[in-house]
Amino acid sequence: MARTVKPRTPRRKARGARPGRPKKNGRPGPDAGPSERRKTIPYETWTRVARTLKAVAHPERLRIIDLLEGGERSVGVIVRALGAKPAVTSQQLGLMRDRGVLAARRDGNHVYYRIANPHVVQVIHCIRRSCRTGEA
Repeated sequence: MARTVKPRTPRRKARGARPGRPKKNGRPGPDAGPSERRKTIPYETWTRVARTLKAVAHPERLRIIDLLEGGERSVGVIVRALGAKPAVTSQQLGLMRDRGVLAARRDGNHVYYRIANPHVVQVIHCIRRSCRTGEA
């Protein structure tokens, strides 16, 4: 009498984390890529980033930052260097000061501005380099 061979049933895959997909608890699995393991950045942070970028996203403001990279300058020196009207320059300086890009100090009748956030200057340098090389 011949033996009948019972067909094998396929094994079920083990439950749990699949490569690159989150586990049931919502956390990434062990094979997740770096972008999936990274914490999400709160919306409020992105709002502050956007406000800071908007504060420097103007040719006159970029010229002011470029001038202030050489050190602290009075409003009068900035106005003469830019060749702009004092009221317009003061408005641009005030906007960047309010956003934390620049800092100001008063000495008698003179107001001196300096760069308060050097990280913003680094971002501007990066963008300027990419514009020179034709990447942007």
